[in-house]
Amino acid sequence: MQLELHILQSFPPANLNRDENGMPKSTVFGGRPRARISSQCQKRAVRLFYQENAAIAEAHFAQRSRSWMPELKALLTESGIAEEKAVIASKLALQILGAKIEGEAVESKTILFLGKTEIAAIADILIKNWSSIESGLSGKEPKLPVKDPNIPKVIEKALVDTGKPGDVALFGRMMASLPTVNVDASVQMAHAISVNTLQQEFDFFTAVDDLGGSDDQGADHIGETGYNSSTYYRFTTLDTEQLKQNLGAAEQAATIAQAFAEAFVQAIPTGHQNGFAAHSLPAAVLAVVRQGQPVSLVDAFENPAAPKGGKSLLENAVDKLDEHWAELSKMYGEKSVVFKGIVTRTQLEGELTHLKDFKKLAVEELLKDAIAPPFPEAINHAYPNVTNAGTHDELG
Repeated sequence: MQLELHILQSFPPANLNRDENGMPKSTVFGGRPRARISSQCQKRAVRLFYQENAAIAEAHFAQRSRSWMPELKALLTESGIAEEKAVIASKLALQILGAKIEGEAVESKTILFLGKTEIAAIADILIKNWSSIESGLSGKEPKLPVKDPNIPKVIEKALVDTGKPGDVALFGRMMASLPTVNVDASVQMAHAISVNTLQQEFDFFTAVDDLGGSDDQGADHIGETGYNSSTYYRFTTLDTEQLKQNLGAAEQAATIAQAFAEAFVQAIPTGHQNGFAAHSLPAAVLAVVRQGQPVSLVDAFENPAAPKGGKSLLENAVDKLDEHWAELSKMYGEKSVVFKGIVTRTQLEGELTHLKDFKKLAVEELLKDAIAPPFPEAINHAYPNVTNAGTHDELG
């Protein structure tokens, strides 16, 4: 099943995701310029929010880093291995994953996306096989043994078999030098684009020397920052079966899916926030669970939304989203749709015609109800006396 999230979110003056010239990113859609926030920018914000707020043990998080060697070395020295040999063994183990570590460097040239549980698994292999490993660490070309045991293969197998951290299971991983430990992402995330036509603006600023003399006239620094104020359509989809497969077990899948959904709704990129403080929450959240191919609703805004007819930009955007849903339902039907629900601010509820019967009172309720169909085992655990559990509404 696919869990889709469709969001309308307005930001005041902001530069959340800048291009190579420092300007807010943009694109053209429907023949009109639009503001844009890249999928990569959103993913990082979502992953950080997920790690900070998910009710999941820290050991099950992952990090993208060049600095895994000190952590792996520390696990080895804690077991009583001499530091000098722990350094060599750590380098050799990380090189199996494609890291390039030269000389006495503590950082590799390659960023590795790993979880603490995976680093612990590597350390455990090295410690348990230390009697076979230690002799090969001396000399000019230290190596890990490849016979009885074949340590590189044992490490590779451990990374394949070890349950993946939630954020690796969500966002995937690629290691060119060790393809067997690659993970197909269960999340797809679209670039957010503005539903309104883009109007880029510039903030001209100056800095003055606070300790300058009375004869020190004018500014000591001048510059400008690009910004815009836009209302975005944001879209992501989570393949719940891929998530279960990546995790290696379904027990935590519902918890991780809910944590991801909450993070996608609430996470905000950090770009230029000290100067703009653009911290606003979505005005409308539509959740859809469907079998088969996910469906973006971006074409609702092929013709840009605008304040007109006595209605605000957001009111007209919600109306467009609602109408586009109805058009797609008319063309293709809703056989694939298992669940749909929407939450909007009160002032926007009047713009719902086709989705009005699927309103929820709060985002928390919406996400819990959307999580139920793909993860019936979670509902059965919460309601052990209920059989053939469906949505939260069906459970009463």
